[in-house]
This record gives sequence, structure tokens and C-alpha cells, in this order.
Amino acid sequence: MKIYKRMESFKQEAALLVPLYKGDRIPDEITELLGYDVTNDICLNYETINETLTMGKAEVKKIIFAGLGEKEKLTRRKLRKFMGKLARKEKGKICVWLDSLDEDKIFDIVYGMYYSMYSYLPKEDGILSYASDKDVEGGIRKAMSCAAAINHARHLGNTPPNHMHPEDVANDAKRMAENLGLRYEILTNKELKEMGAGALLGVNQGSAHEARLITLWYQGDGDAPYTALVGKGITFDSGGYNLKSAAGMHWMKLDMCGGANVLGAMQWLATKKVKANVMAVVAATENMIGPDAYTCDSVLTSLSGKTIEITNTDAEGRLILCDAITYAQQKGAKRIIDVATLTGAVIGALGTTYTGVFTNSDAFYQELKHATEKTEEKIWQLPVDENFHSQIRSSDVADMVNSVSGGKGGASLAAAFLEEFIEDGIEWIHLDIAGSADTDNGEGYRTKGATGAMVETMAALFEK
Repeated sequence: MKIYKRMESFKQEAALLVPLYKGDRIPDEITELLGYDVTNDICLNYETINETLTMGKAEVKKIIFAGLGEKEKLTRRKLRKFMGKLARKEKGKICVWLDSLDEDKIFDIVYGMYYSMYSYLPKEDGILSYASDKDVEGGIRKAMSCAAAINHARHLGNTPPNHMHPEDVANDAKRMAENLGLRYEILTNKELKEMGAGALLGVNQGSAHEARLITLWYQGDGDAPYTALVGKGITFDSGGYNLKSAAGMHWMKLDMCGGANVLGAMQWLATKKVKANVMAVVAATENMIGPDAYTCDSVLTSLSGKTIEITNTDAEGRLILCDAITYAQQKGAKRIIDVATLTGAVIGALGTTYTGVFTNSDAFYQELKHATEKTEEKIWQLPVDENFHSQIRSSDVADMVNSVSGGKGGASLAAAFLEEFIEDGIEWIHLDIAGSADTDNGEGYRTKGATGAMVETMAALFEK
């Protein structure tokens, strides 16, 4: 990271990017460099780009005046998206003039650029630099570390499934925990069998790779109660014997985004040293076909002791989550947020922008909603009530079914299944990110693949 004084920024060769609100004047130093005031010659409406060549008057060859529009209408996300698109367009070979904006915008500029420049395959992009006469290094580093956390989550989700088995997820979590000084625990099939995690192990039966139950603890608030972030980590989902179609099989490496995003949120919290006690619990396995794979009509006994009749082997995410939720409660969590690419039904209901939210606590939901007002991630609350619970409890041979054949409101039915494992007095939120977890059309400010949905909101929930 290189930070130049404003006048020094004229002596470097990267394009100088100067973001300006509508109605702003060009900084005096730039007017003096160019020899004339271009204020009246450029448009500063939102997302307008005005390029001026220095014509040999300085080592910097090009100055980009980026229009931010009206100050009161510029949201954090709009600023990030625009700056991110510019960073991608210039391949990172830019020096950002920071002193034309308030200091609180530095985070969004730097975060947006590093988020947008992420790519699974390494690129020979330039290194971002900055121009400021103020003490901005701390703010820049904070933004870079937060972008690194969400990009870490995206990278885990984007990794091809033959390179990201459950043991790889566990090893990555271990490295992160050791680097950040977090306590961690990784349970293998041997321990899972001994403790009775039959739902997670049932899904794992068809895989050549053992499951992992990964738990990390971040203790930033003394003896305060823990909140658990519980993530679905299906590293590849074939659907099991309820085999997916060819189209449905594509991108099933991304079925671990819930687990990946939980790990990203933990990295964010620990890096920023937030005052909170948070544990992350990630259930990781493949859902494959094999001679020992679980089948429809099987009955699994979960870690909670409740029995589950399997009516659809492709409704596996809720099975591994129920054991992870039970484990989080056994470890003392008093509040739980589970995150999962759980149902296609939520995409049918909300599309790909919104995350579906289900809860047993309006107060907890209001906290989450307040966090999204800061992050500008979109959520929408959906119902989960006795109508859905009664359908889940319809088995003749077990306490419940894992899927309701022909059931309507599939996202709510899945949430009701999970709520069956929430103990009395535990506040719970379920985030169905099946639509928001990834994008398949590589928009101007981000690449195709995992988006890191709800990472920032989960972190913001604990930031006071």
C-alpha cells in the first residue's frame, strides 16, 4: 500500500482518480497543474467518467474525474459499486485522491475497490495507491482487512469441488483461527459417530471424503453469552439418489457458501476486534451417490435425539444444519443465526437480490434489520408458523420428515424443520441465501461466482 501526499501523486504514473460530488470544484492543486479550471467542462452526475490528459505537465499521464452525483443521494453501496467498476476498468492501476471526500467515505472507496478486483484466478493487476494530506492509513488498512474477509469467503465458495473437500474447509478454518488467535475444534467422523451426529453422518455416507464439524470461538466480550453463526458447508451437492438434473448440478460447488460466509464473518469480527462473543459452527460434507449413500425411506437419528424420515436426499442442507445447530446450543450459544443456500423456493419467492429471513424473535430480527440499514444488503422476512411445522411432523415412522412431498412454501417448510431443533429460550434467525449467494453474470463491479452474501451484515450486527 502506497500513500502519496497530494502533490506527490503527480509524480507517479498510475491514473489519478478524483471522485467529486455534483457542484464540487476541481481541487486547486489539479487546476494549477493543468493550467486551467476544468470544473465547467466536466459532468459530475452519478457514474459519469471524465478523463483529462496532462499533456506532459506531470509524470501522471491521466486524471479521471469521477462523478458521484448529489451528495445526499449517494449511498454507501452506490459509492462502492462505482469505485469498484472503475478499479476493474483500470485494472487497479490508479491512485485515488481521497481528500475531496469526507473521511467516513474512505472505507467504502477502498472496500469497494478491493471487493471488485477479486478474481479466483490471479491477475497481473496494478496495486492501488492513494493521495491524501491527512492521516488515512488506519482507515485504508481497516477497509482492506474487511475486503479480505469477504473475499476469503468468496474464494472458498468459488474453489472447484475437487480442490475443496470437507477436510480442506477444515484446514482453511484452522489456518485462519491460528492466524487470528481464535480457539477452534475440528471433529471427524470418529468423533461425530461417538457423539451421535447421525443427520450429518447420514448425508456423508455416500462420499469418499469424511465430514467435518468445525467450530471457532471469538471471545471479545468477557463472559457475555455467545451468539452462534451456523453455516451449511456442502462442498458439492449431487442431490444424492434424488439426483439433480444436468442444469441443477451446475455450480453445486457453491452449496458451501453458508459455511464460507460464516468463516468470512468471523475473520471480519476478529480482525476488527469487535466487542462480542461469537462462535462459528460449520458442518462440512459432500452429498454424493455411493454404495453406502443414504436413501429415501431411511430414518436418521440426529444429534438432538430426534428422528428424521428421509423423503428427499436432495433436502440435505437442513440435515447437516440441524446437527450443527444442536451442537452450537450444547456449547452454550444463546442466540443462533444459521446461513445456508437452502431452497430453490426462496429464489422463486424473492429472486436473486434478497435474502430470505425466518425468525422466532422479532427483537432479534429488528437488530438484523438495523444492521442491513448500514450495509444496504437486502432481506425480506418470510413466515414460519405451526402450519409449516405440522407438515414437517407428518412422518409415520419418525419425529419428522426432511421434506414435504408436493409441499407449498418450500422455504418456510425448510425453516420450520430447522426450528424444530431450536431449544426453548434460544433466539434464532435463519438466512436462506440460495438466491443472493452468487451471481452468474459478472456485473460491472464484481466477478461471476460467490458474492459473500450477508458477511458484512453478520459482522455489522455485532459492531456497536
